[in-house]
Amino acid sequence: MSASRKPWRAGICLVTGACALLVGCGPPDAPGPTASAVTAGPVASAQARALLLPYDRYEMTPADVLTVEAAEDALMVPCMRAQGRTWKPLPRAADADPPNRSRYGVIEPGVAERYGYHQPPPPPGVARRTAAENARNAELTQADADAAFGRATGHSSSVDGCWKTAHDRLRRHVPASDHALLDELTLRSFETSLKEPRVRGKLALWKSCMKRSGFSYATPLDAADDPAWAGTKRPARRELLIATADVRCKTSTGLVDLWKQAETAWQQDFVNRHAEAFHALARAKEVWLRAARAALR
Repeated sequence: MSASRKPWRAGICLVTGACALLVGCGPPDAPGPTASAVTAGPVASAQARALLLPYDRYEMTPADVLTVEAAEDALMVPCMRAQGRTWKPLPRAADADPPNRSRYGVIEPGVAERYGYHQPPPPPGVARRTAAENARNAELTQADADAAFGRATGHSSSVDGCWKTAHDRLRRHVPASDHALLDELTLRSFETSLKEPRVRGKLALWKSCMKRSGFSYATPLDAADDPAWAGTKRPARRELLIATADVRCKTSTGLVDLWKQAETAWQQDFVNRHAEAFHALARAKEVWLRAARAALR
C-alpha cells in the first residue's frame, strides 16, 4: 500500500493504495532480503496540507491508510504468538503526505528545487517505518512469512495468514458501498476541471509565464510528463530549473487556487446528486477507521 504514481497525478488515483477502501487492501510485499535504510524526503508544506477537496471525506487519506496498517500490525501480534512466533509492530508515522499534495503537479518550491518532477522520498516518519518494515522482513524465516502472510501456492497466495485475519477483523462490520462512484468522481472531476473556462484562462497565463522563463509547455501536465526525465533516476539541472519555474508561474498566476475552486464546485455538485451513495461511503470509511483506532487502543 505504498504510493507508486507519477508525481502530478498523485491525487487522481487515490493516494497510497487508498482505492482499497471497499475492495480490500493487500498484504505487504513478500519478505526478502532488503536494505533497512530508506532515504527521507521533506514533510509536506502548509500549502500542500491546505489543499483539500470534497472527495477527501470519502476516500482513505495516506494518514488513514497508515492507521489501518498500524492496527493490522498490532492485531498480528497475538495471532503470531498463538502459533509460537513473535511479531514486532512497526513504529507509528505521523507525517504522512496530505491527500492532494501533488494533484496539480509540484507546488512546493523546496520540492521543485531539489527533486524537479521526480517523486520525492517519503517524509521522515514514513521513511523510518518503511526501513523498519524492510529490516523486519529481511529477518523473517519462510515459516514466519507463511504464518504472517499466507503460504504461496502456485502463482497466487492463499488467503491464510495473520495479516488476513487482522484485515478481516477490522472490516468485519464495514457496510457495503459503491466505491466505483468515488472512482468516477475522482477521475471525472480532474478531467472536467481542465475544460473549465476559468482554468483554461489560468493555464494560458501559466504558459505565457513559462515562455518568459525560456520554457515552452502548454500545461503543467506536459512539463511533468516530458520524456526527457521519464527514465532518469535523478533530476538534471534543466529539470530542476523548469520545475522551479513551473511552481513560480503557478503562484504568480493563482492557477492552483482557481483549479481547486473549480474541482471543489464540481465535486460538491456530484456528491449532492448522489447523496445517499456518498453517505454510505462516508459511513464505510468511518466504521473501518473506528475499528482500527479501537484495535490500537
